[in-house]
Amino acid sequence: MSPTQRWQAVLARDRRFDGAFVYAVRSTGIYCRPSCASRRPRRTQVTFFPIPEAAEREGFRACRRCHPGAANGSDPAVALVREACQAIAAGAPLRGDARRLARAFKRVLGITPRAYAEARRVSRFKKELKRRKQVSPAVYEAGYGSSSRVYERTHANLGMTPARYARGGAGVGIAYVTVPTSLGRLLVAATERGVCRVALGDTAGALEQDLLAEFPGARVVQDKSGKLHGWVTSILAYLDGREPDLDL
Repeated sequence: MSPTQRWQAVLARDRRFDGAFVYAVRSTGIYCRPSCASRRPRRTQVTFFPIPEAAEREGFRACRRCHPGAANGSDPAVALVREACQAIAAGAPLRGDARRLARAFKRVLGITPRAYAEARRVSRFKKELKRRKQVSPAVYEAGYGSSSRVYERTHANLGMTPARYARGGAGVGIAYVTVPTSLGRLLVAATERGVCRVALGDTAGALEQDLLAEFPGARVVQDKSGKLHGWVTSILAYLDGREPDLDL
C-alpha cells in the first residue's frame, strides 16, 4: 500500500486494514490501528509502520483506546515477524527456520532479524542518552556489554560521540538532504564523522522537524554541495532491492 492509500484507510477508519499497518502521531507519541475512534490527526504529523513493534522501536507508545498490538492481520509472514520481534525484545532466542524468518523480515521490514535487533538496541541507547544525559548508565540499560562496543559503533549509529548526542548534538555541524522514494520522502543527515539520521516520511517538512527535535543543539543546514550523494545513493539502492545489504 502507498502512504496515500494508508491515509485514506485511516480517514475512513477502515477495519479491513487493522493488522495490515499502524499509524503513529508525532505530536502525541502514540500509534494506533487504522480503525481507531480517536480524533484524526493532521496528515503532516502521521507516519506509518508495517507492524506495532516497528513503531515501538522508534519510541511510539500503543494507544490505550484501540490496542493496536492486539490486531492480527491475515499475512502469516507478518505474524512470524511480530513473534520474532517480541522474542528479541524479551531477550529470548529466535525459533524456527532461520531462512524462512530472514525472508519474512526482509519482506515485512526490509531488514534482517539481526539488523532489527541492533536497530532496536541503538534506539534504546539513544532514548536512554536523552533521558539520563550520561553515557555509562545508558550503555548498560540498552543491553550493551561494555562501553567499548558502543564506541566501536559510534560513527555508524550516531555520527558523533554518545556524550555529544546526549546534549542534543551541541556544537556539531549536521548537513541533511531529502529526496523522493517509492516509500515516501527520505531524509539523510550526517556529520563529519558519519551518518547521524536516516528516516522515511511523507513530507520534507515533517522530516526536517524531527531532525531538529533530535539535535536541538546542532548547527543544522541543508546540503547543497552534494557531499551526501554517496550515502543517499547507497540507501536508495538498498530500498529498491538493488543492494542486499546496507553498510553506512
